[in-house]
Amino acid sequence: MLSRTLEPIPDDPVIDAESYAAIDHQAVNADFVNDLLNRGDLGPRVLDLGCGPAAIAIEICSRHVSVEVMAMDASQEMLDLARFEIEAAGLNDRITLIHDNAAEVDCVQDDLASTVISNTVLHHIPEPIGLVEVAIKACQPGGQIFIRDLCRPETAEQVESIVDSVTGLDSHCSVPGISPQQLLRQSLHAALTLSEIRDLVDGLGIDPSSVQMTSNRHWTLATRLSN
Repeated sequence: MLSRTLEPIPDDPVIDAESYAAIDHQAVNADFVNDLLNRGDLGPRVLDLGCGPAAIAIEICSRHVSVEVMAMDASQEMLDLARFEIEAAGLNDRITLIHDNAAEVDCVQDDLASTVISNTVLHHIPEPIGLVEVAIKACQPGGQIFIRDLCRPETAEQVESIVDSVTGLDSHCSVPGISPQQLLRQSLHAALTLSEIRDLVDGLGIDPSSVQMTSNRHWTLATRLSN
């Protein structure tokens, strides 16, 4: 079994944010929002933990006119990109940016949102249990939690096979010295396996069967809290 290896700390957070934003995430973002909306009513307020450049928040608000999104990220550089994209989409009145660490339980108040989401953030966090604890704390009774992340393969060869199979890694990538393929490779090595995330949520009182593989490289935690 391939051991988990954390991603290196970026030398320049501005270049790191720009290199991430330069990758074409449109298809995976659309899949995330489609799957989220197919689960039913989001309620009036969504909390996006680790929002990055806010592509998911913008997609949700573009397709669901009654929802407001609170978008949180620990990177000010990511939020600077998000602010530009939100303004360009004309959604300043419906998306609120929050600069905070989504893996620190004190970053949110109880019962803050009717839906709590996070997309491909857990693998960036050394102790990913923190983000899931935040999601549980912030989610209102009867609300839903929807978290998706990469799944660490069993071997380095399987990592390379996934990297080779993913399209869109070269699209619009003009940031010098940053390889989108290497970013994905590092992310896969840093991700949790399906059994690891199931064990983690089981320890927090969430049914481990609520975590399922939803692509060849992603697992998804989809659950609704009891009232």
